[in-house]
Amino acid sequence: MPFVSSEVSRLRRVVVHRPGPALQRMQPDHIDPRSSNYLLFDDLVHVPDAQREHDQLCRVLGSAAEVGFIDDMLVSTLEKREARRFVIDEVCRLEDLSDRSAQYLDGLNAKELTEALIAGVDAGVLSPGKGLAPLPNLLFTRDLAAVVGDVLIVGNARKKARRRESILTWSLVMHHPWFQDATVSENCKWVRDSGGSFPLTVEGGDVLTLSSSLALIGASERTSWAMIVGLSRELVQHGFESVLVVEMPKQRSSMHLDTVFTLIDHDKAVLYEPILSPGGKEEVQCLRLSAGSDGLVIHSCEGNLIESLSDTGVDLEAIACGGDDPLTAQREQWTDGANFLAISPGVVLCYARNQETAASLKQSGYQILSANDFLQVLEQDFGGNYDSLAESGQKIAIQIIGSELSRGRGGPRCLTMPLERD
Repeated sequence: MPFVSSEVSRLRRVVVHRPGPALQRMQPDHIDPRSSNYLLFDDLVHVPDAQREHDQLCRVLGSAAEVGFIDDMLVSTLEKREARRFVIDEVCRLEDLSDRSAQYLDGLNAKELTEALIAGVDAGVLSPGKGLAPLPNLLFTRDLAAVVGDVLIVGNARKKARRRESILTWSLVMHHPWFQDATVSENCKWVRDSGGSFPLTVEGGDVLTLSSSLALIGASERTSWAMIVGLSRELVQHGFESVLVVEMPKQRSSMHLDTVFTLIDHDKAVLYEPILSPGGKEEVQCLRLSAGSDGLVIHSCEGNLIESLSDTGVDLEAIACGGDDPLTAQREQWTDGANFLAISPGVVLCYARNQETAASLKQSGYQILSANDFLQVLEQDFGGNYDSLAESGQKIAIQIIGSELSRGRGGPRCLTMPLERD
């Protein structure tokens, strides 16, 4: 059953998407924000290198958890007639495709249909002038869904380029065994049944689970206040004491909360320091929502994010992305220096290219290892038993090469959708 009580608890099950045909089919106009074909990427990715980088990530994840590949999960799901019908109907509605297009898609087997929905279909194949754009952002499975306690929050994408991903996610939630016992958010169900209502948008990069009583949600350019209020009310009903809402600048460089703030242990976080600077253009503001006799009560927060968390009983050591130099901080935040994934408390994944962030971690007692060196230590010192390593209390930052993966503006947390943690 999907369950996450903390960002850093021992990882047991996670969903990823390996780079492939969707990235290979991208064209220059897909990376031009002025183009109607813009797909939210800043550059074209060299796919073979991106695959090697992603394989590193998956080898490390696989040493500790069960790893599901979303392509395989979709193939098995779309073999079911009900799931296939739902996806084709919803995609045709979203993309304004004809009955002829629906018949074409329905004539594909499950593997072919999965590839068409992810990699795209050339214009004119479905019907005159009609095609499907590729889904390169499916790489960032984090945004598709988030588990907060026992509540599964299914993403409703803000940008049209990602809305087909929301449909594919719903097919898994409704039909794949990994989601069979999930407690799905009623707010998210309502949004689905209403056809993906705007502005009720939410993406998993803005949703962090601090503890069994506190959730953190970013009000970013991708996640709306209207959805946050509904989700907060629901989380409180499921036993959370409060939700800390982080009002963020609406800008590309900090599109989600986890691009500027992630946890690496119960008492440590990596963050982009300008979000704490009073009066700065990148400062974030906080409000706390909690249960009241007549519904939600809104509490103002006087301090910055770290101080606001401390007021709720969560005291964190803040480790600076990019170190002390403002220029380096900007550069490394751009390449996901604040975006970490915890496999267990104190054992985290990050990109090797962010060297000053790694230096800050080393000063805080972390051993910095490449993915291959980590796997060698795991085998030689712990007999390949991840639980033994976790119980040792070692603090390790595992670096994967991210030169190509980072071109899509997403780090290890963005690349993963944890479904189960201890």
